[in-house]
Amino acid sequence: LSALDYSHSQGIVHRDIKPANLLIEPGGRVKLTDFGVARMQDSSEATRTQGGMVGTLKYMSPEQVQGHKVDQRSDLFSAGVLLYQLLTNVRPFDGDTEYAIIHRIMEEELTPPSALNAALPFAVDAVVARALAKDRERRYQTAQEFSLALQAAVQSSYDTTAVPPLSGRRQRAESGLGTN
Repeated sequence: LSALDYSHSQGIVHRDIKPANLLIEPGGRVKLTDFGVARMQDSSEATRTQGGMVGTLKYMSPEQVQGHKVDQRSDLFSAGVLLYQLLTNVRPFDGDTEYAIIHRIMEEELTPPSALNAALPFAVDAVVARALAKDRERRYQTAQEFSLALQAAVQSSYDTTAVPPLSGRRQRAESGLGTN
């Protein structure tokens, strides 16, 4: 989201946010790559492509699949799709055909991430739902706003009394079952 915030502050809309366009450095820093279909937001045809869609269908916003002009909020929708996938290991808009995927993007309500991953705090559901709002006016308006909301949701639900489970090997060793 910080990479998108910077990109958007420079007037650039990426238009193809997806896992393949993220690189993770050994230290864990994430880099946004492949600005090949990015456009300047102030241009009259900044983010509209006549005769077809630009981007990767399963990560596109409703306005993108309709061929409408897109802005930074379309990138934020795509980042929401990516977040959903990272949290649940499921793409929210999948299907066997392009039509089925477009229908899901345009019409279907999502299953809250916590319904697919019980370890997630419910506060994250609201963040994801807003990021994936069908109407771009209801989405986060900036990447920074999205990032702050996500951080707040995680912080508000952080339970300092929770103890992570023991690894399988350590757990078996402590129970006297051995590791073989």
